[in-house]
Amino acid sequence: MKRTRIIVVDDEPDARERLVELVNQDPTLEVVTECRNGADAVLAIAKHKPDLVLLDVQMPMMNGFEVVRRIGASRMPFTIFVTAYDQYALKAFEVNAVDYLLKPYDDSRFHAAITKAKKLIAMNTNDKLTGRLMDLVRGHLHEQNEFTETFTIRDKGRDQVVHVDDVIFLRAEGNYLKLVLSDRSFLYRMTMNAVETELDPARFLRIHRSYLVNTLHMRSTRYSGNNEFIFTMANGERIISGRSYKEQIAKALTQSEATM
Repeated sequence: MKRTRIIVVDDEPDARERLVELVNQDPTLEVVTECRNGADAVLAIAKHKPDLVLLDVQMPMMNGFEVVRRIGASRMPFTIFVTAYDQYALKAFEVNAVDYLLKPYDDSRFHAAITKAKKLIAMNTNDKLTGRLMDLVRGHLHEQNEFTETFTIRDKGRDQVVHVDDVIFLRAEGNYLKLVLSDRSFLYRMTMNAVETELDPARFLRIHRSYLVNTLHMRSTRYSGNNEFIFTMANGERIISGRSYKEQIAKALTQSEATM
């Protein structure tokens, strides 16, 4: 009996363990390897060429959607996305090409998703999946009506919802982002590159590899020479831009002045 070969990708050990346990309940499935981050997943998919990938969305350094982009939709195996945030449960998943698991999911929901994937694998409809999956990635990254409006943060055992308009700026701190508000700050597990694709570029401007500022909270901007700008934010903090960002900052500021 040919078994469906699966790669499990999740940065949380407990989450990976649960997925592996559920896979092992089905004798027609086989976990060929586990990956703890997106970079490892890209290498493992290229090496093992699995039939199916159970892919976490929210991971440091390279999220699940970035894995799809790196592999390329035409070469990406059938994929079931796994996420703790319903904002990623996009309408595109309603087609049978792929599915998503919203944490916490129960055993029956997992096996229902697996059943969908096995049917598609058996029908060898990977070409149909390619177009739908690429549409999904484009929609996630570029659809202007789908920008993130809130962050859900676990704070002292409780979920804290932060609206993006209340964030003065975001600063990268290792595998986390520091969301700075007027009266407090939060640590949020996501990379700067990933969050930049989630936020409306009309409101948020990348000025440094470690800084993304909310243009609604910019008090003043001054060019200091040497390809650097000084941004003074509503909370009084002064941020010096990265030199490599000069052109995109100047363009954004020019467009902003033109619309005023």
